[in-house]
Amino acid sequence: MDATPRTHIIGAGLIGASIGLGLRAAGWTTTIADVSANAERLAWDIGAGMPLGDDAPELVIVAVRPSDTGDVVAKALATWPGALVTDVASVKAPVLDAARAVGAADRYVGSHPMSGREVSGGLAAQSDLFSARPWVICQGEAPRSAVAVVASVAQALESDVVEMEASAHDAAVARVSHAPQVVASAAAAALGPLGADDVALAGQGLRDVTRIAGSPPAMWADIARLNRHAIVATLDHIIGDLEDVREADDIGEALTDLIARGNLEVARIPGKHGGRTREWRGVTVIVPDTPGQLVRLLTDAASVGANVEDLSIEHSPRQPVGLTTLYVEPASAPPLVEALERAGWTVAAS
Repeated sequence: MDATPRTHIIGAGLIGASIGLGLRAAGWTTTIADVSANAERLAWDIGAGMPLGDDAPELVIVAVRPSDTGDVVAKALATWPGALVTDVASVKAPVLDAARAVGAADRYVGSHPMSGREVSGGLAAQSDLFSARPWVICQGEAPRSAVAVVASVAQALESDVVEMEASAHDAAVARVSHAPQVVASAAAAALGPLGADDVALAGQGLRDVTRIAGSPPAMWADIARLNRHAIVATLDHIIGDLEDVREADDIGEALTDLIARGNLEVARIPGKHGGRTREWRGVTVIVPDTPGQLVRLLTDAASVGANVEDLSIEHSPRQPVGLTTLYVEPASAPPLVEALERAGWTVAAS
């Protein structure tokens, strides 16, 4: 198989279209199809791939909803008996079982790019969506040569390849992806009894916790059904920790213990560009809620060479200002504060 095999993508949503855009940018020949004529046409128009012609693909990437992935993979294996087939579903063991059921597991390699957005559809596609993100590959019963082909997709999209067994992958993503979605949505749903004035008190902490609560419900229903065992085991773990806090004689001590253990584990989560977690210093500035102010703030920060690694914005209820926190290297914070104050900004905290 060529270094850039003829690649056909089935599914023109966010992930499929983003893969197509990224591979085309890397010089690959890609075609793309979708059961929705509108989604398919959009993918062609934005350059994610061309219509499938007479030439059979050498590699097929299935990027459909998780509940349909096993059937579509099985059909692709039968339709193109000379092609290698992979998929991007976030649950791997059931898809491997589907490939085994049609006697073609030697031509199937499971994969899962650990990236996405809170919005869906081809219009949200980005060619760099997978850059510096893990791309899990599950060899299953395929030869190493097949794994190398799928790895070349991830490498072309500038992802970091991680190899795992399918069952180990499903257990891991239940903890790092699926359960966090459940917890975020539960925290957001708990706002139900509050009125608008109560919700207006929300700060950046609530926004951080509930950021992914806007995800498409149908997709997550599919994932939960396919990975039920691992998700339930993870929720049991979380519920056990919460019950320990609720039932403790000293709730403060129990919460302190939970937060301390959380501190240890959050430090293990990869930081910027997948590297080690680093400590940033926050510089919080009062910013008028008028056009151009945020740009002016960032320009003033850049004037002293401060590299803003991240930022957060918290709006004050019924006030024409907001709090913008710039996260920089600790050594950069003091000169940044001095420069901002000289420029007329009010620094609230650092």
